[in-house]
Amino acid sequence: MRHISYALQDCYGCYDMNYEKLYIKAQNYENCDIISSLLQDSIFHIHSPSFHENNGCLRLLLNRFCWELTEESTLENSNDETFFRVHSGLYIDNVNSIVINDNFKKIKQDKYLNLLTMHVSSSEINILFSEHRSMCIKINGICVYLKDLHDRYPTSIQPKH
Repeated sequence: MRHISYALQDCYGCYDMNYEKLYIKAQNYENCDIISSLLQDSIFHIHSPSFHENNGCLRLLLNRFCWELTEESTLENSNDETFFRVHSGLYIDNVNSIVINDNFKKIKQDKYLNLLTMHVSSSEINILFSEHRSMCIKINGICVYLKDLHDRYPTSIQPKH
């Protein structure tokens, strides 16, 4: 797989290595895979989702690790371990319904989770979180946006797998 920064050039929207904010749109599986890669290790508060049934839009607020600003060779050889995070919005249009697994229902109200991955098909988007929690979003066509809402900020902590 190509590095994220090169793959982003194929997405709709704005992207530049010296960007202030990322804003991309995905209408196919490949671009959704890129968004999934960008969202990996995002921090998610359980009160963040907002479903607007009248226009079929699900919105999630995330604290995203900026994987697109890290180069694998830089990470291995760098003594300067400054990375970046940014508050981002994930918008999913054409939503018919949302199904959460039972683990989601048994969660404390002040809980944060890590977003692990997002799988997309023509009829649903499955978002997997830490602690065996998941959300299945039934859709009528792929239309996903990822938008950075604020300027990125530095962090010394890189997620480890």
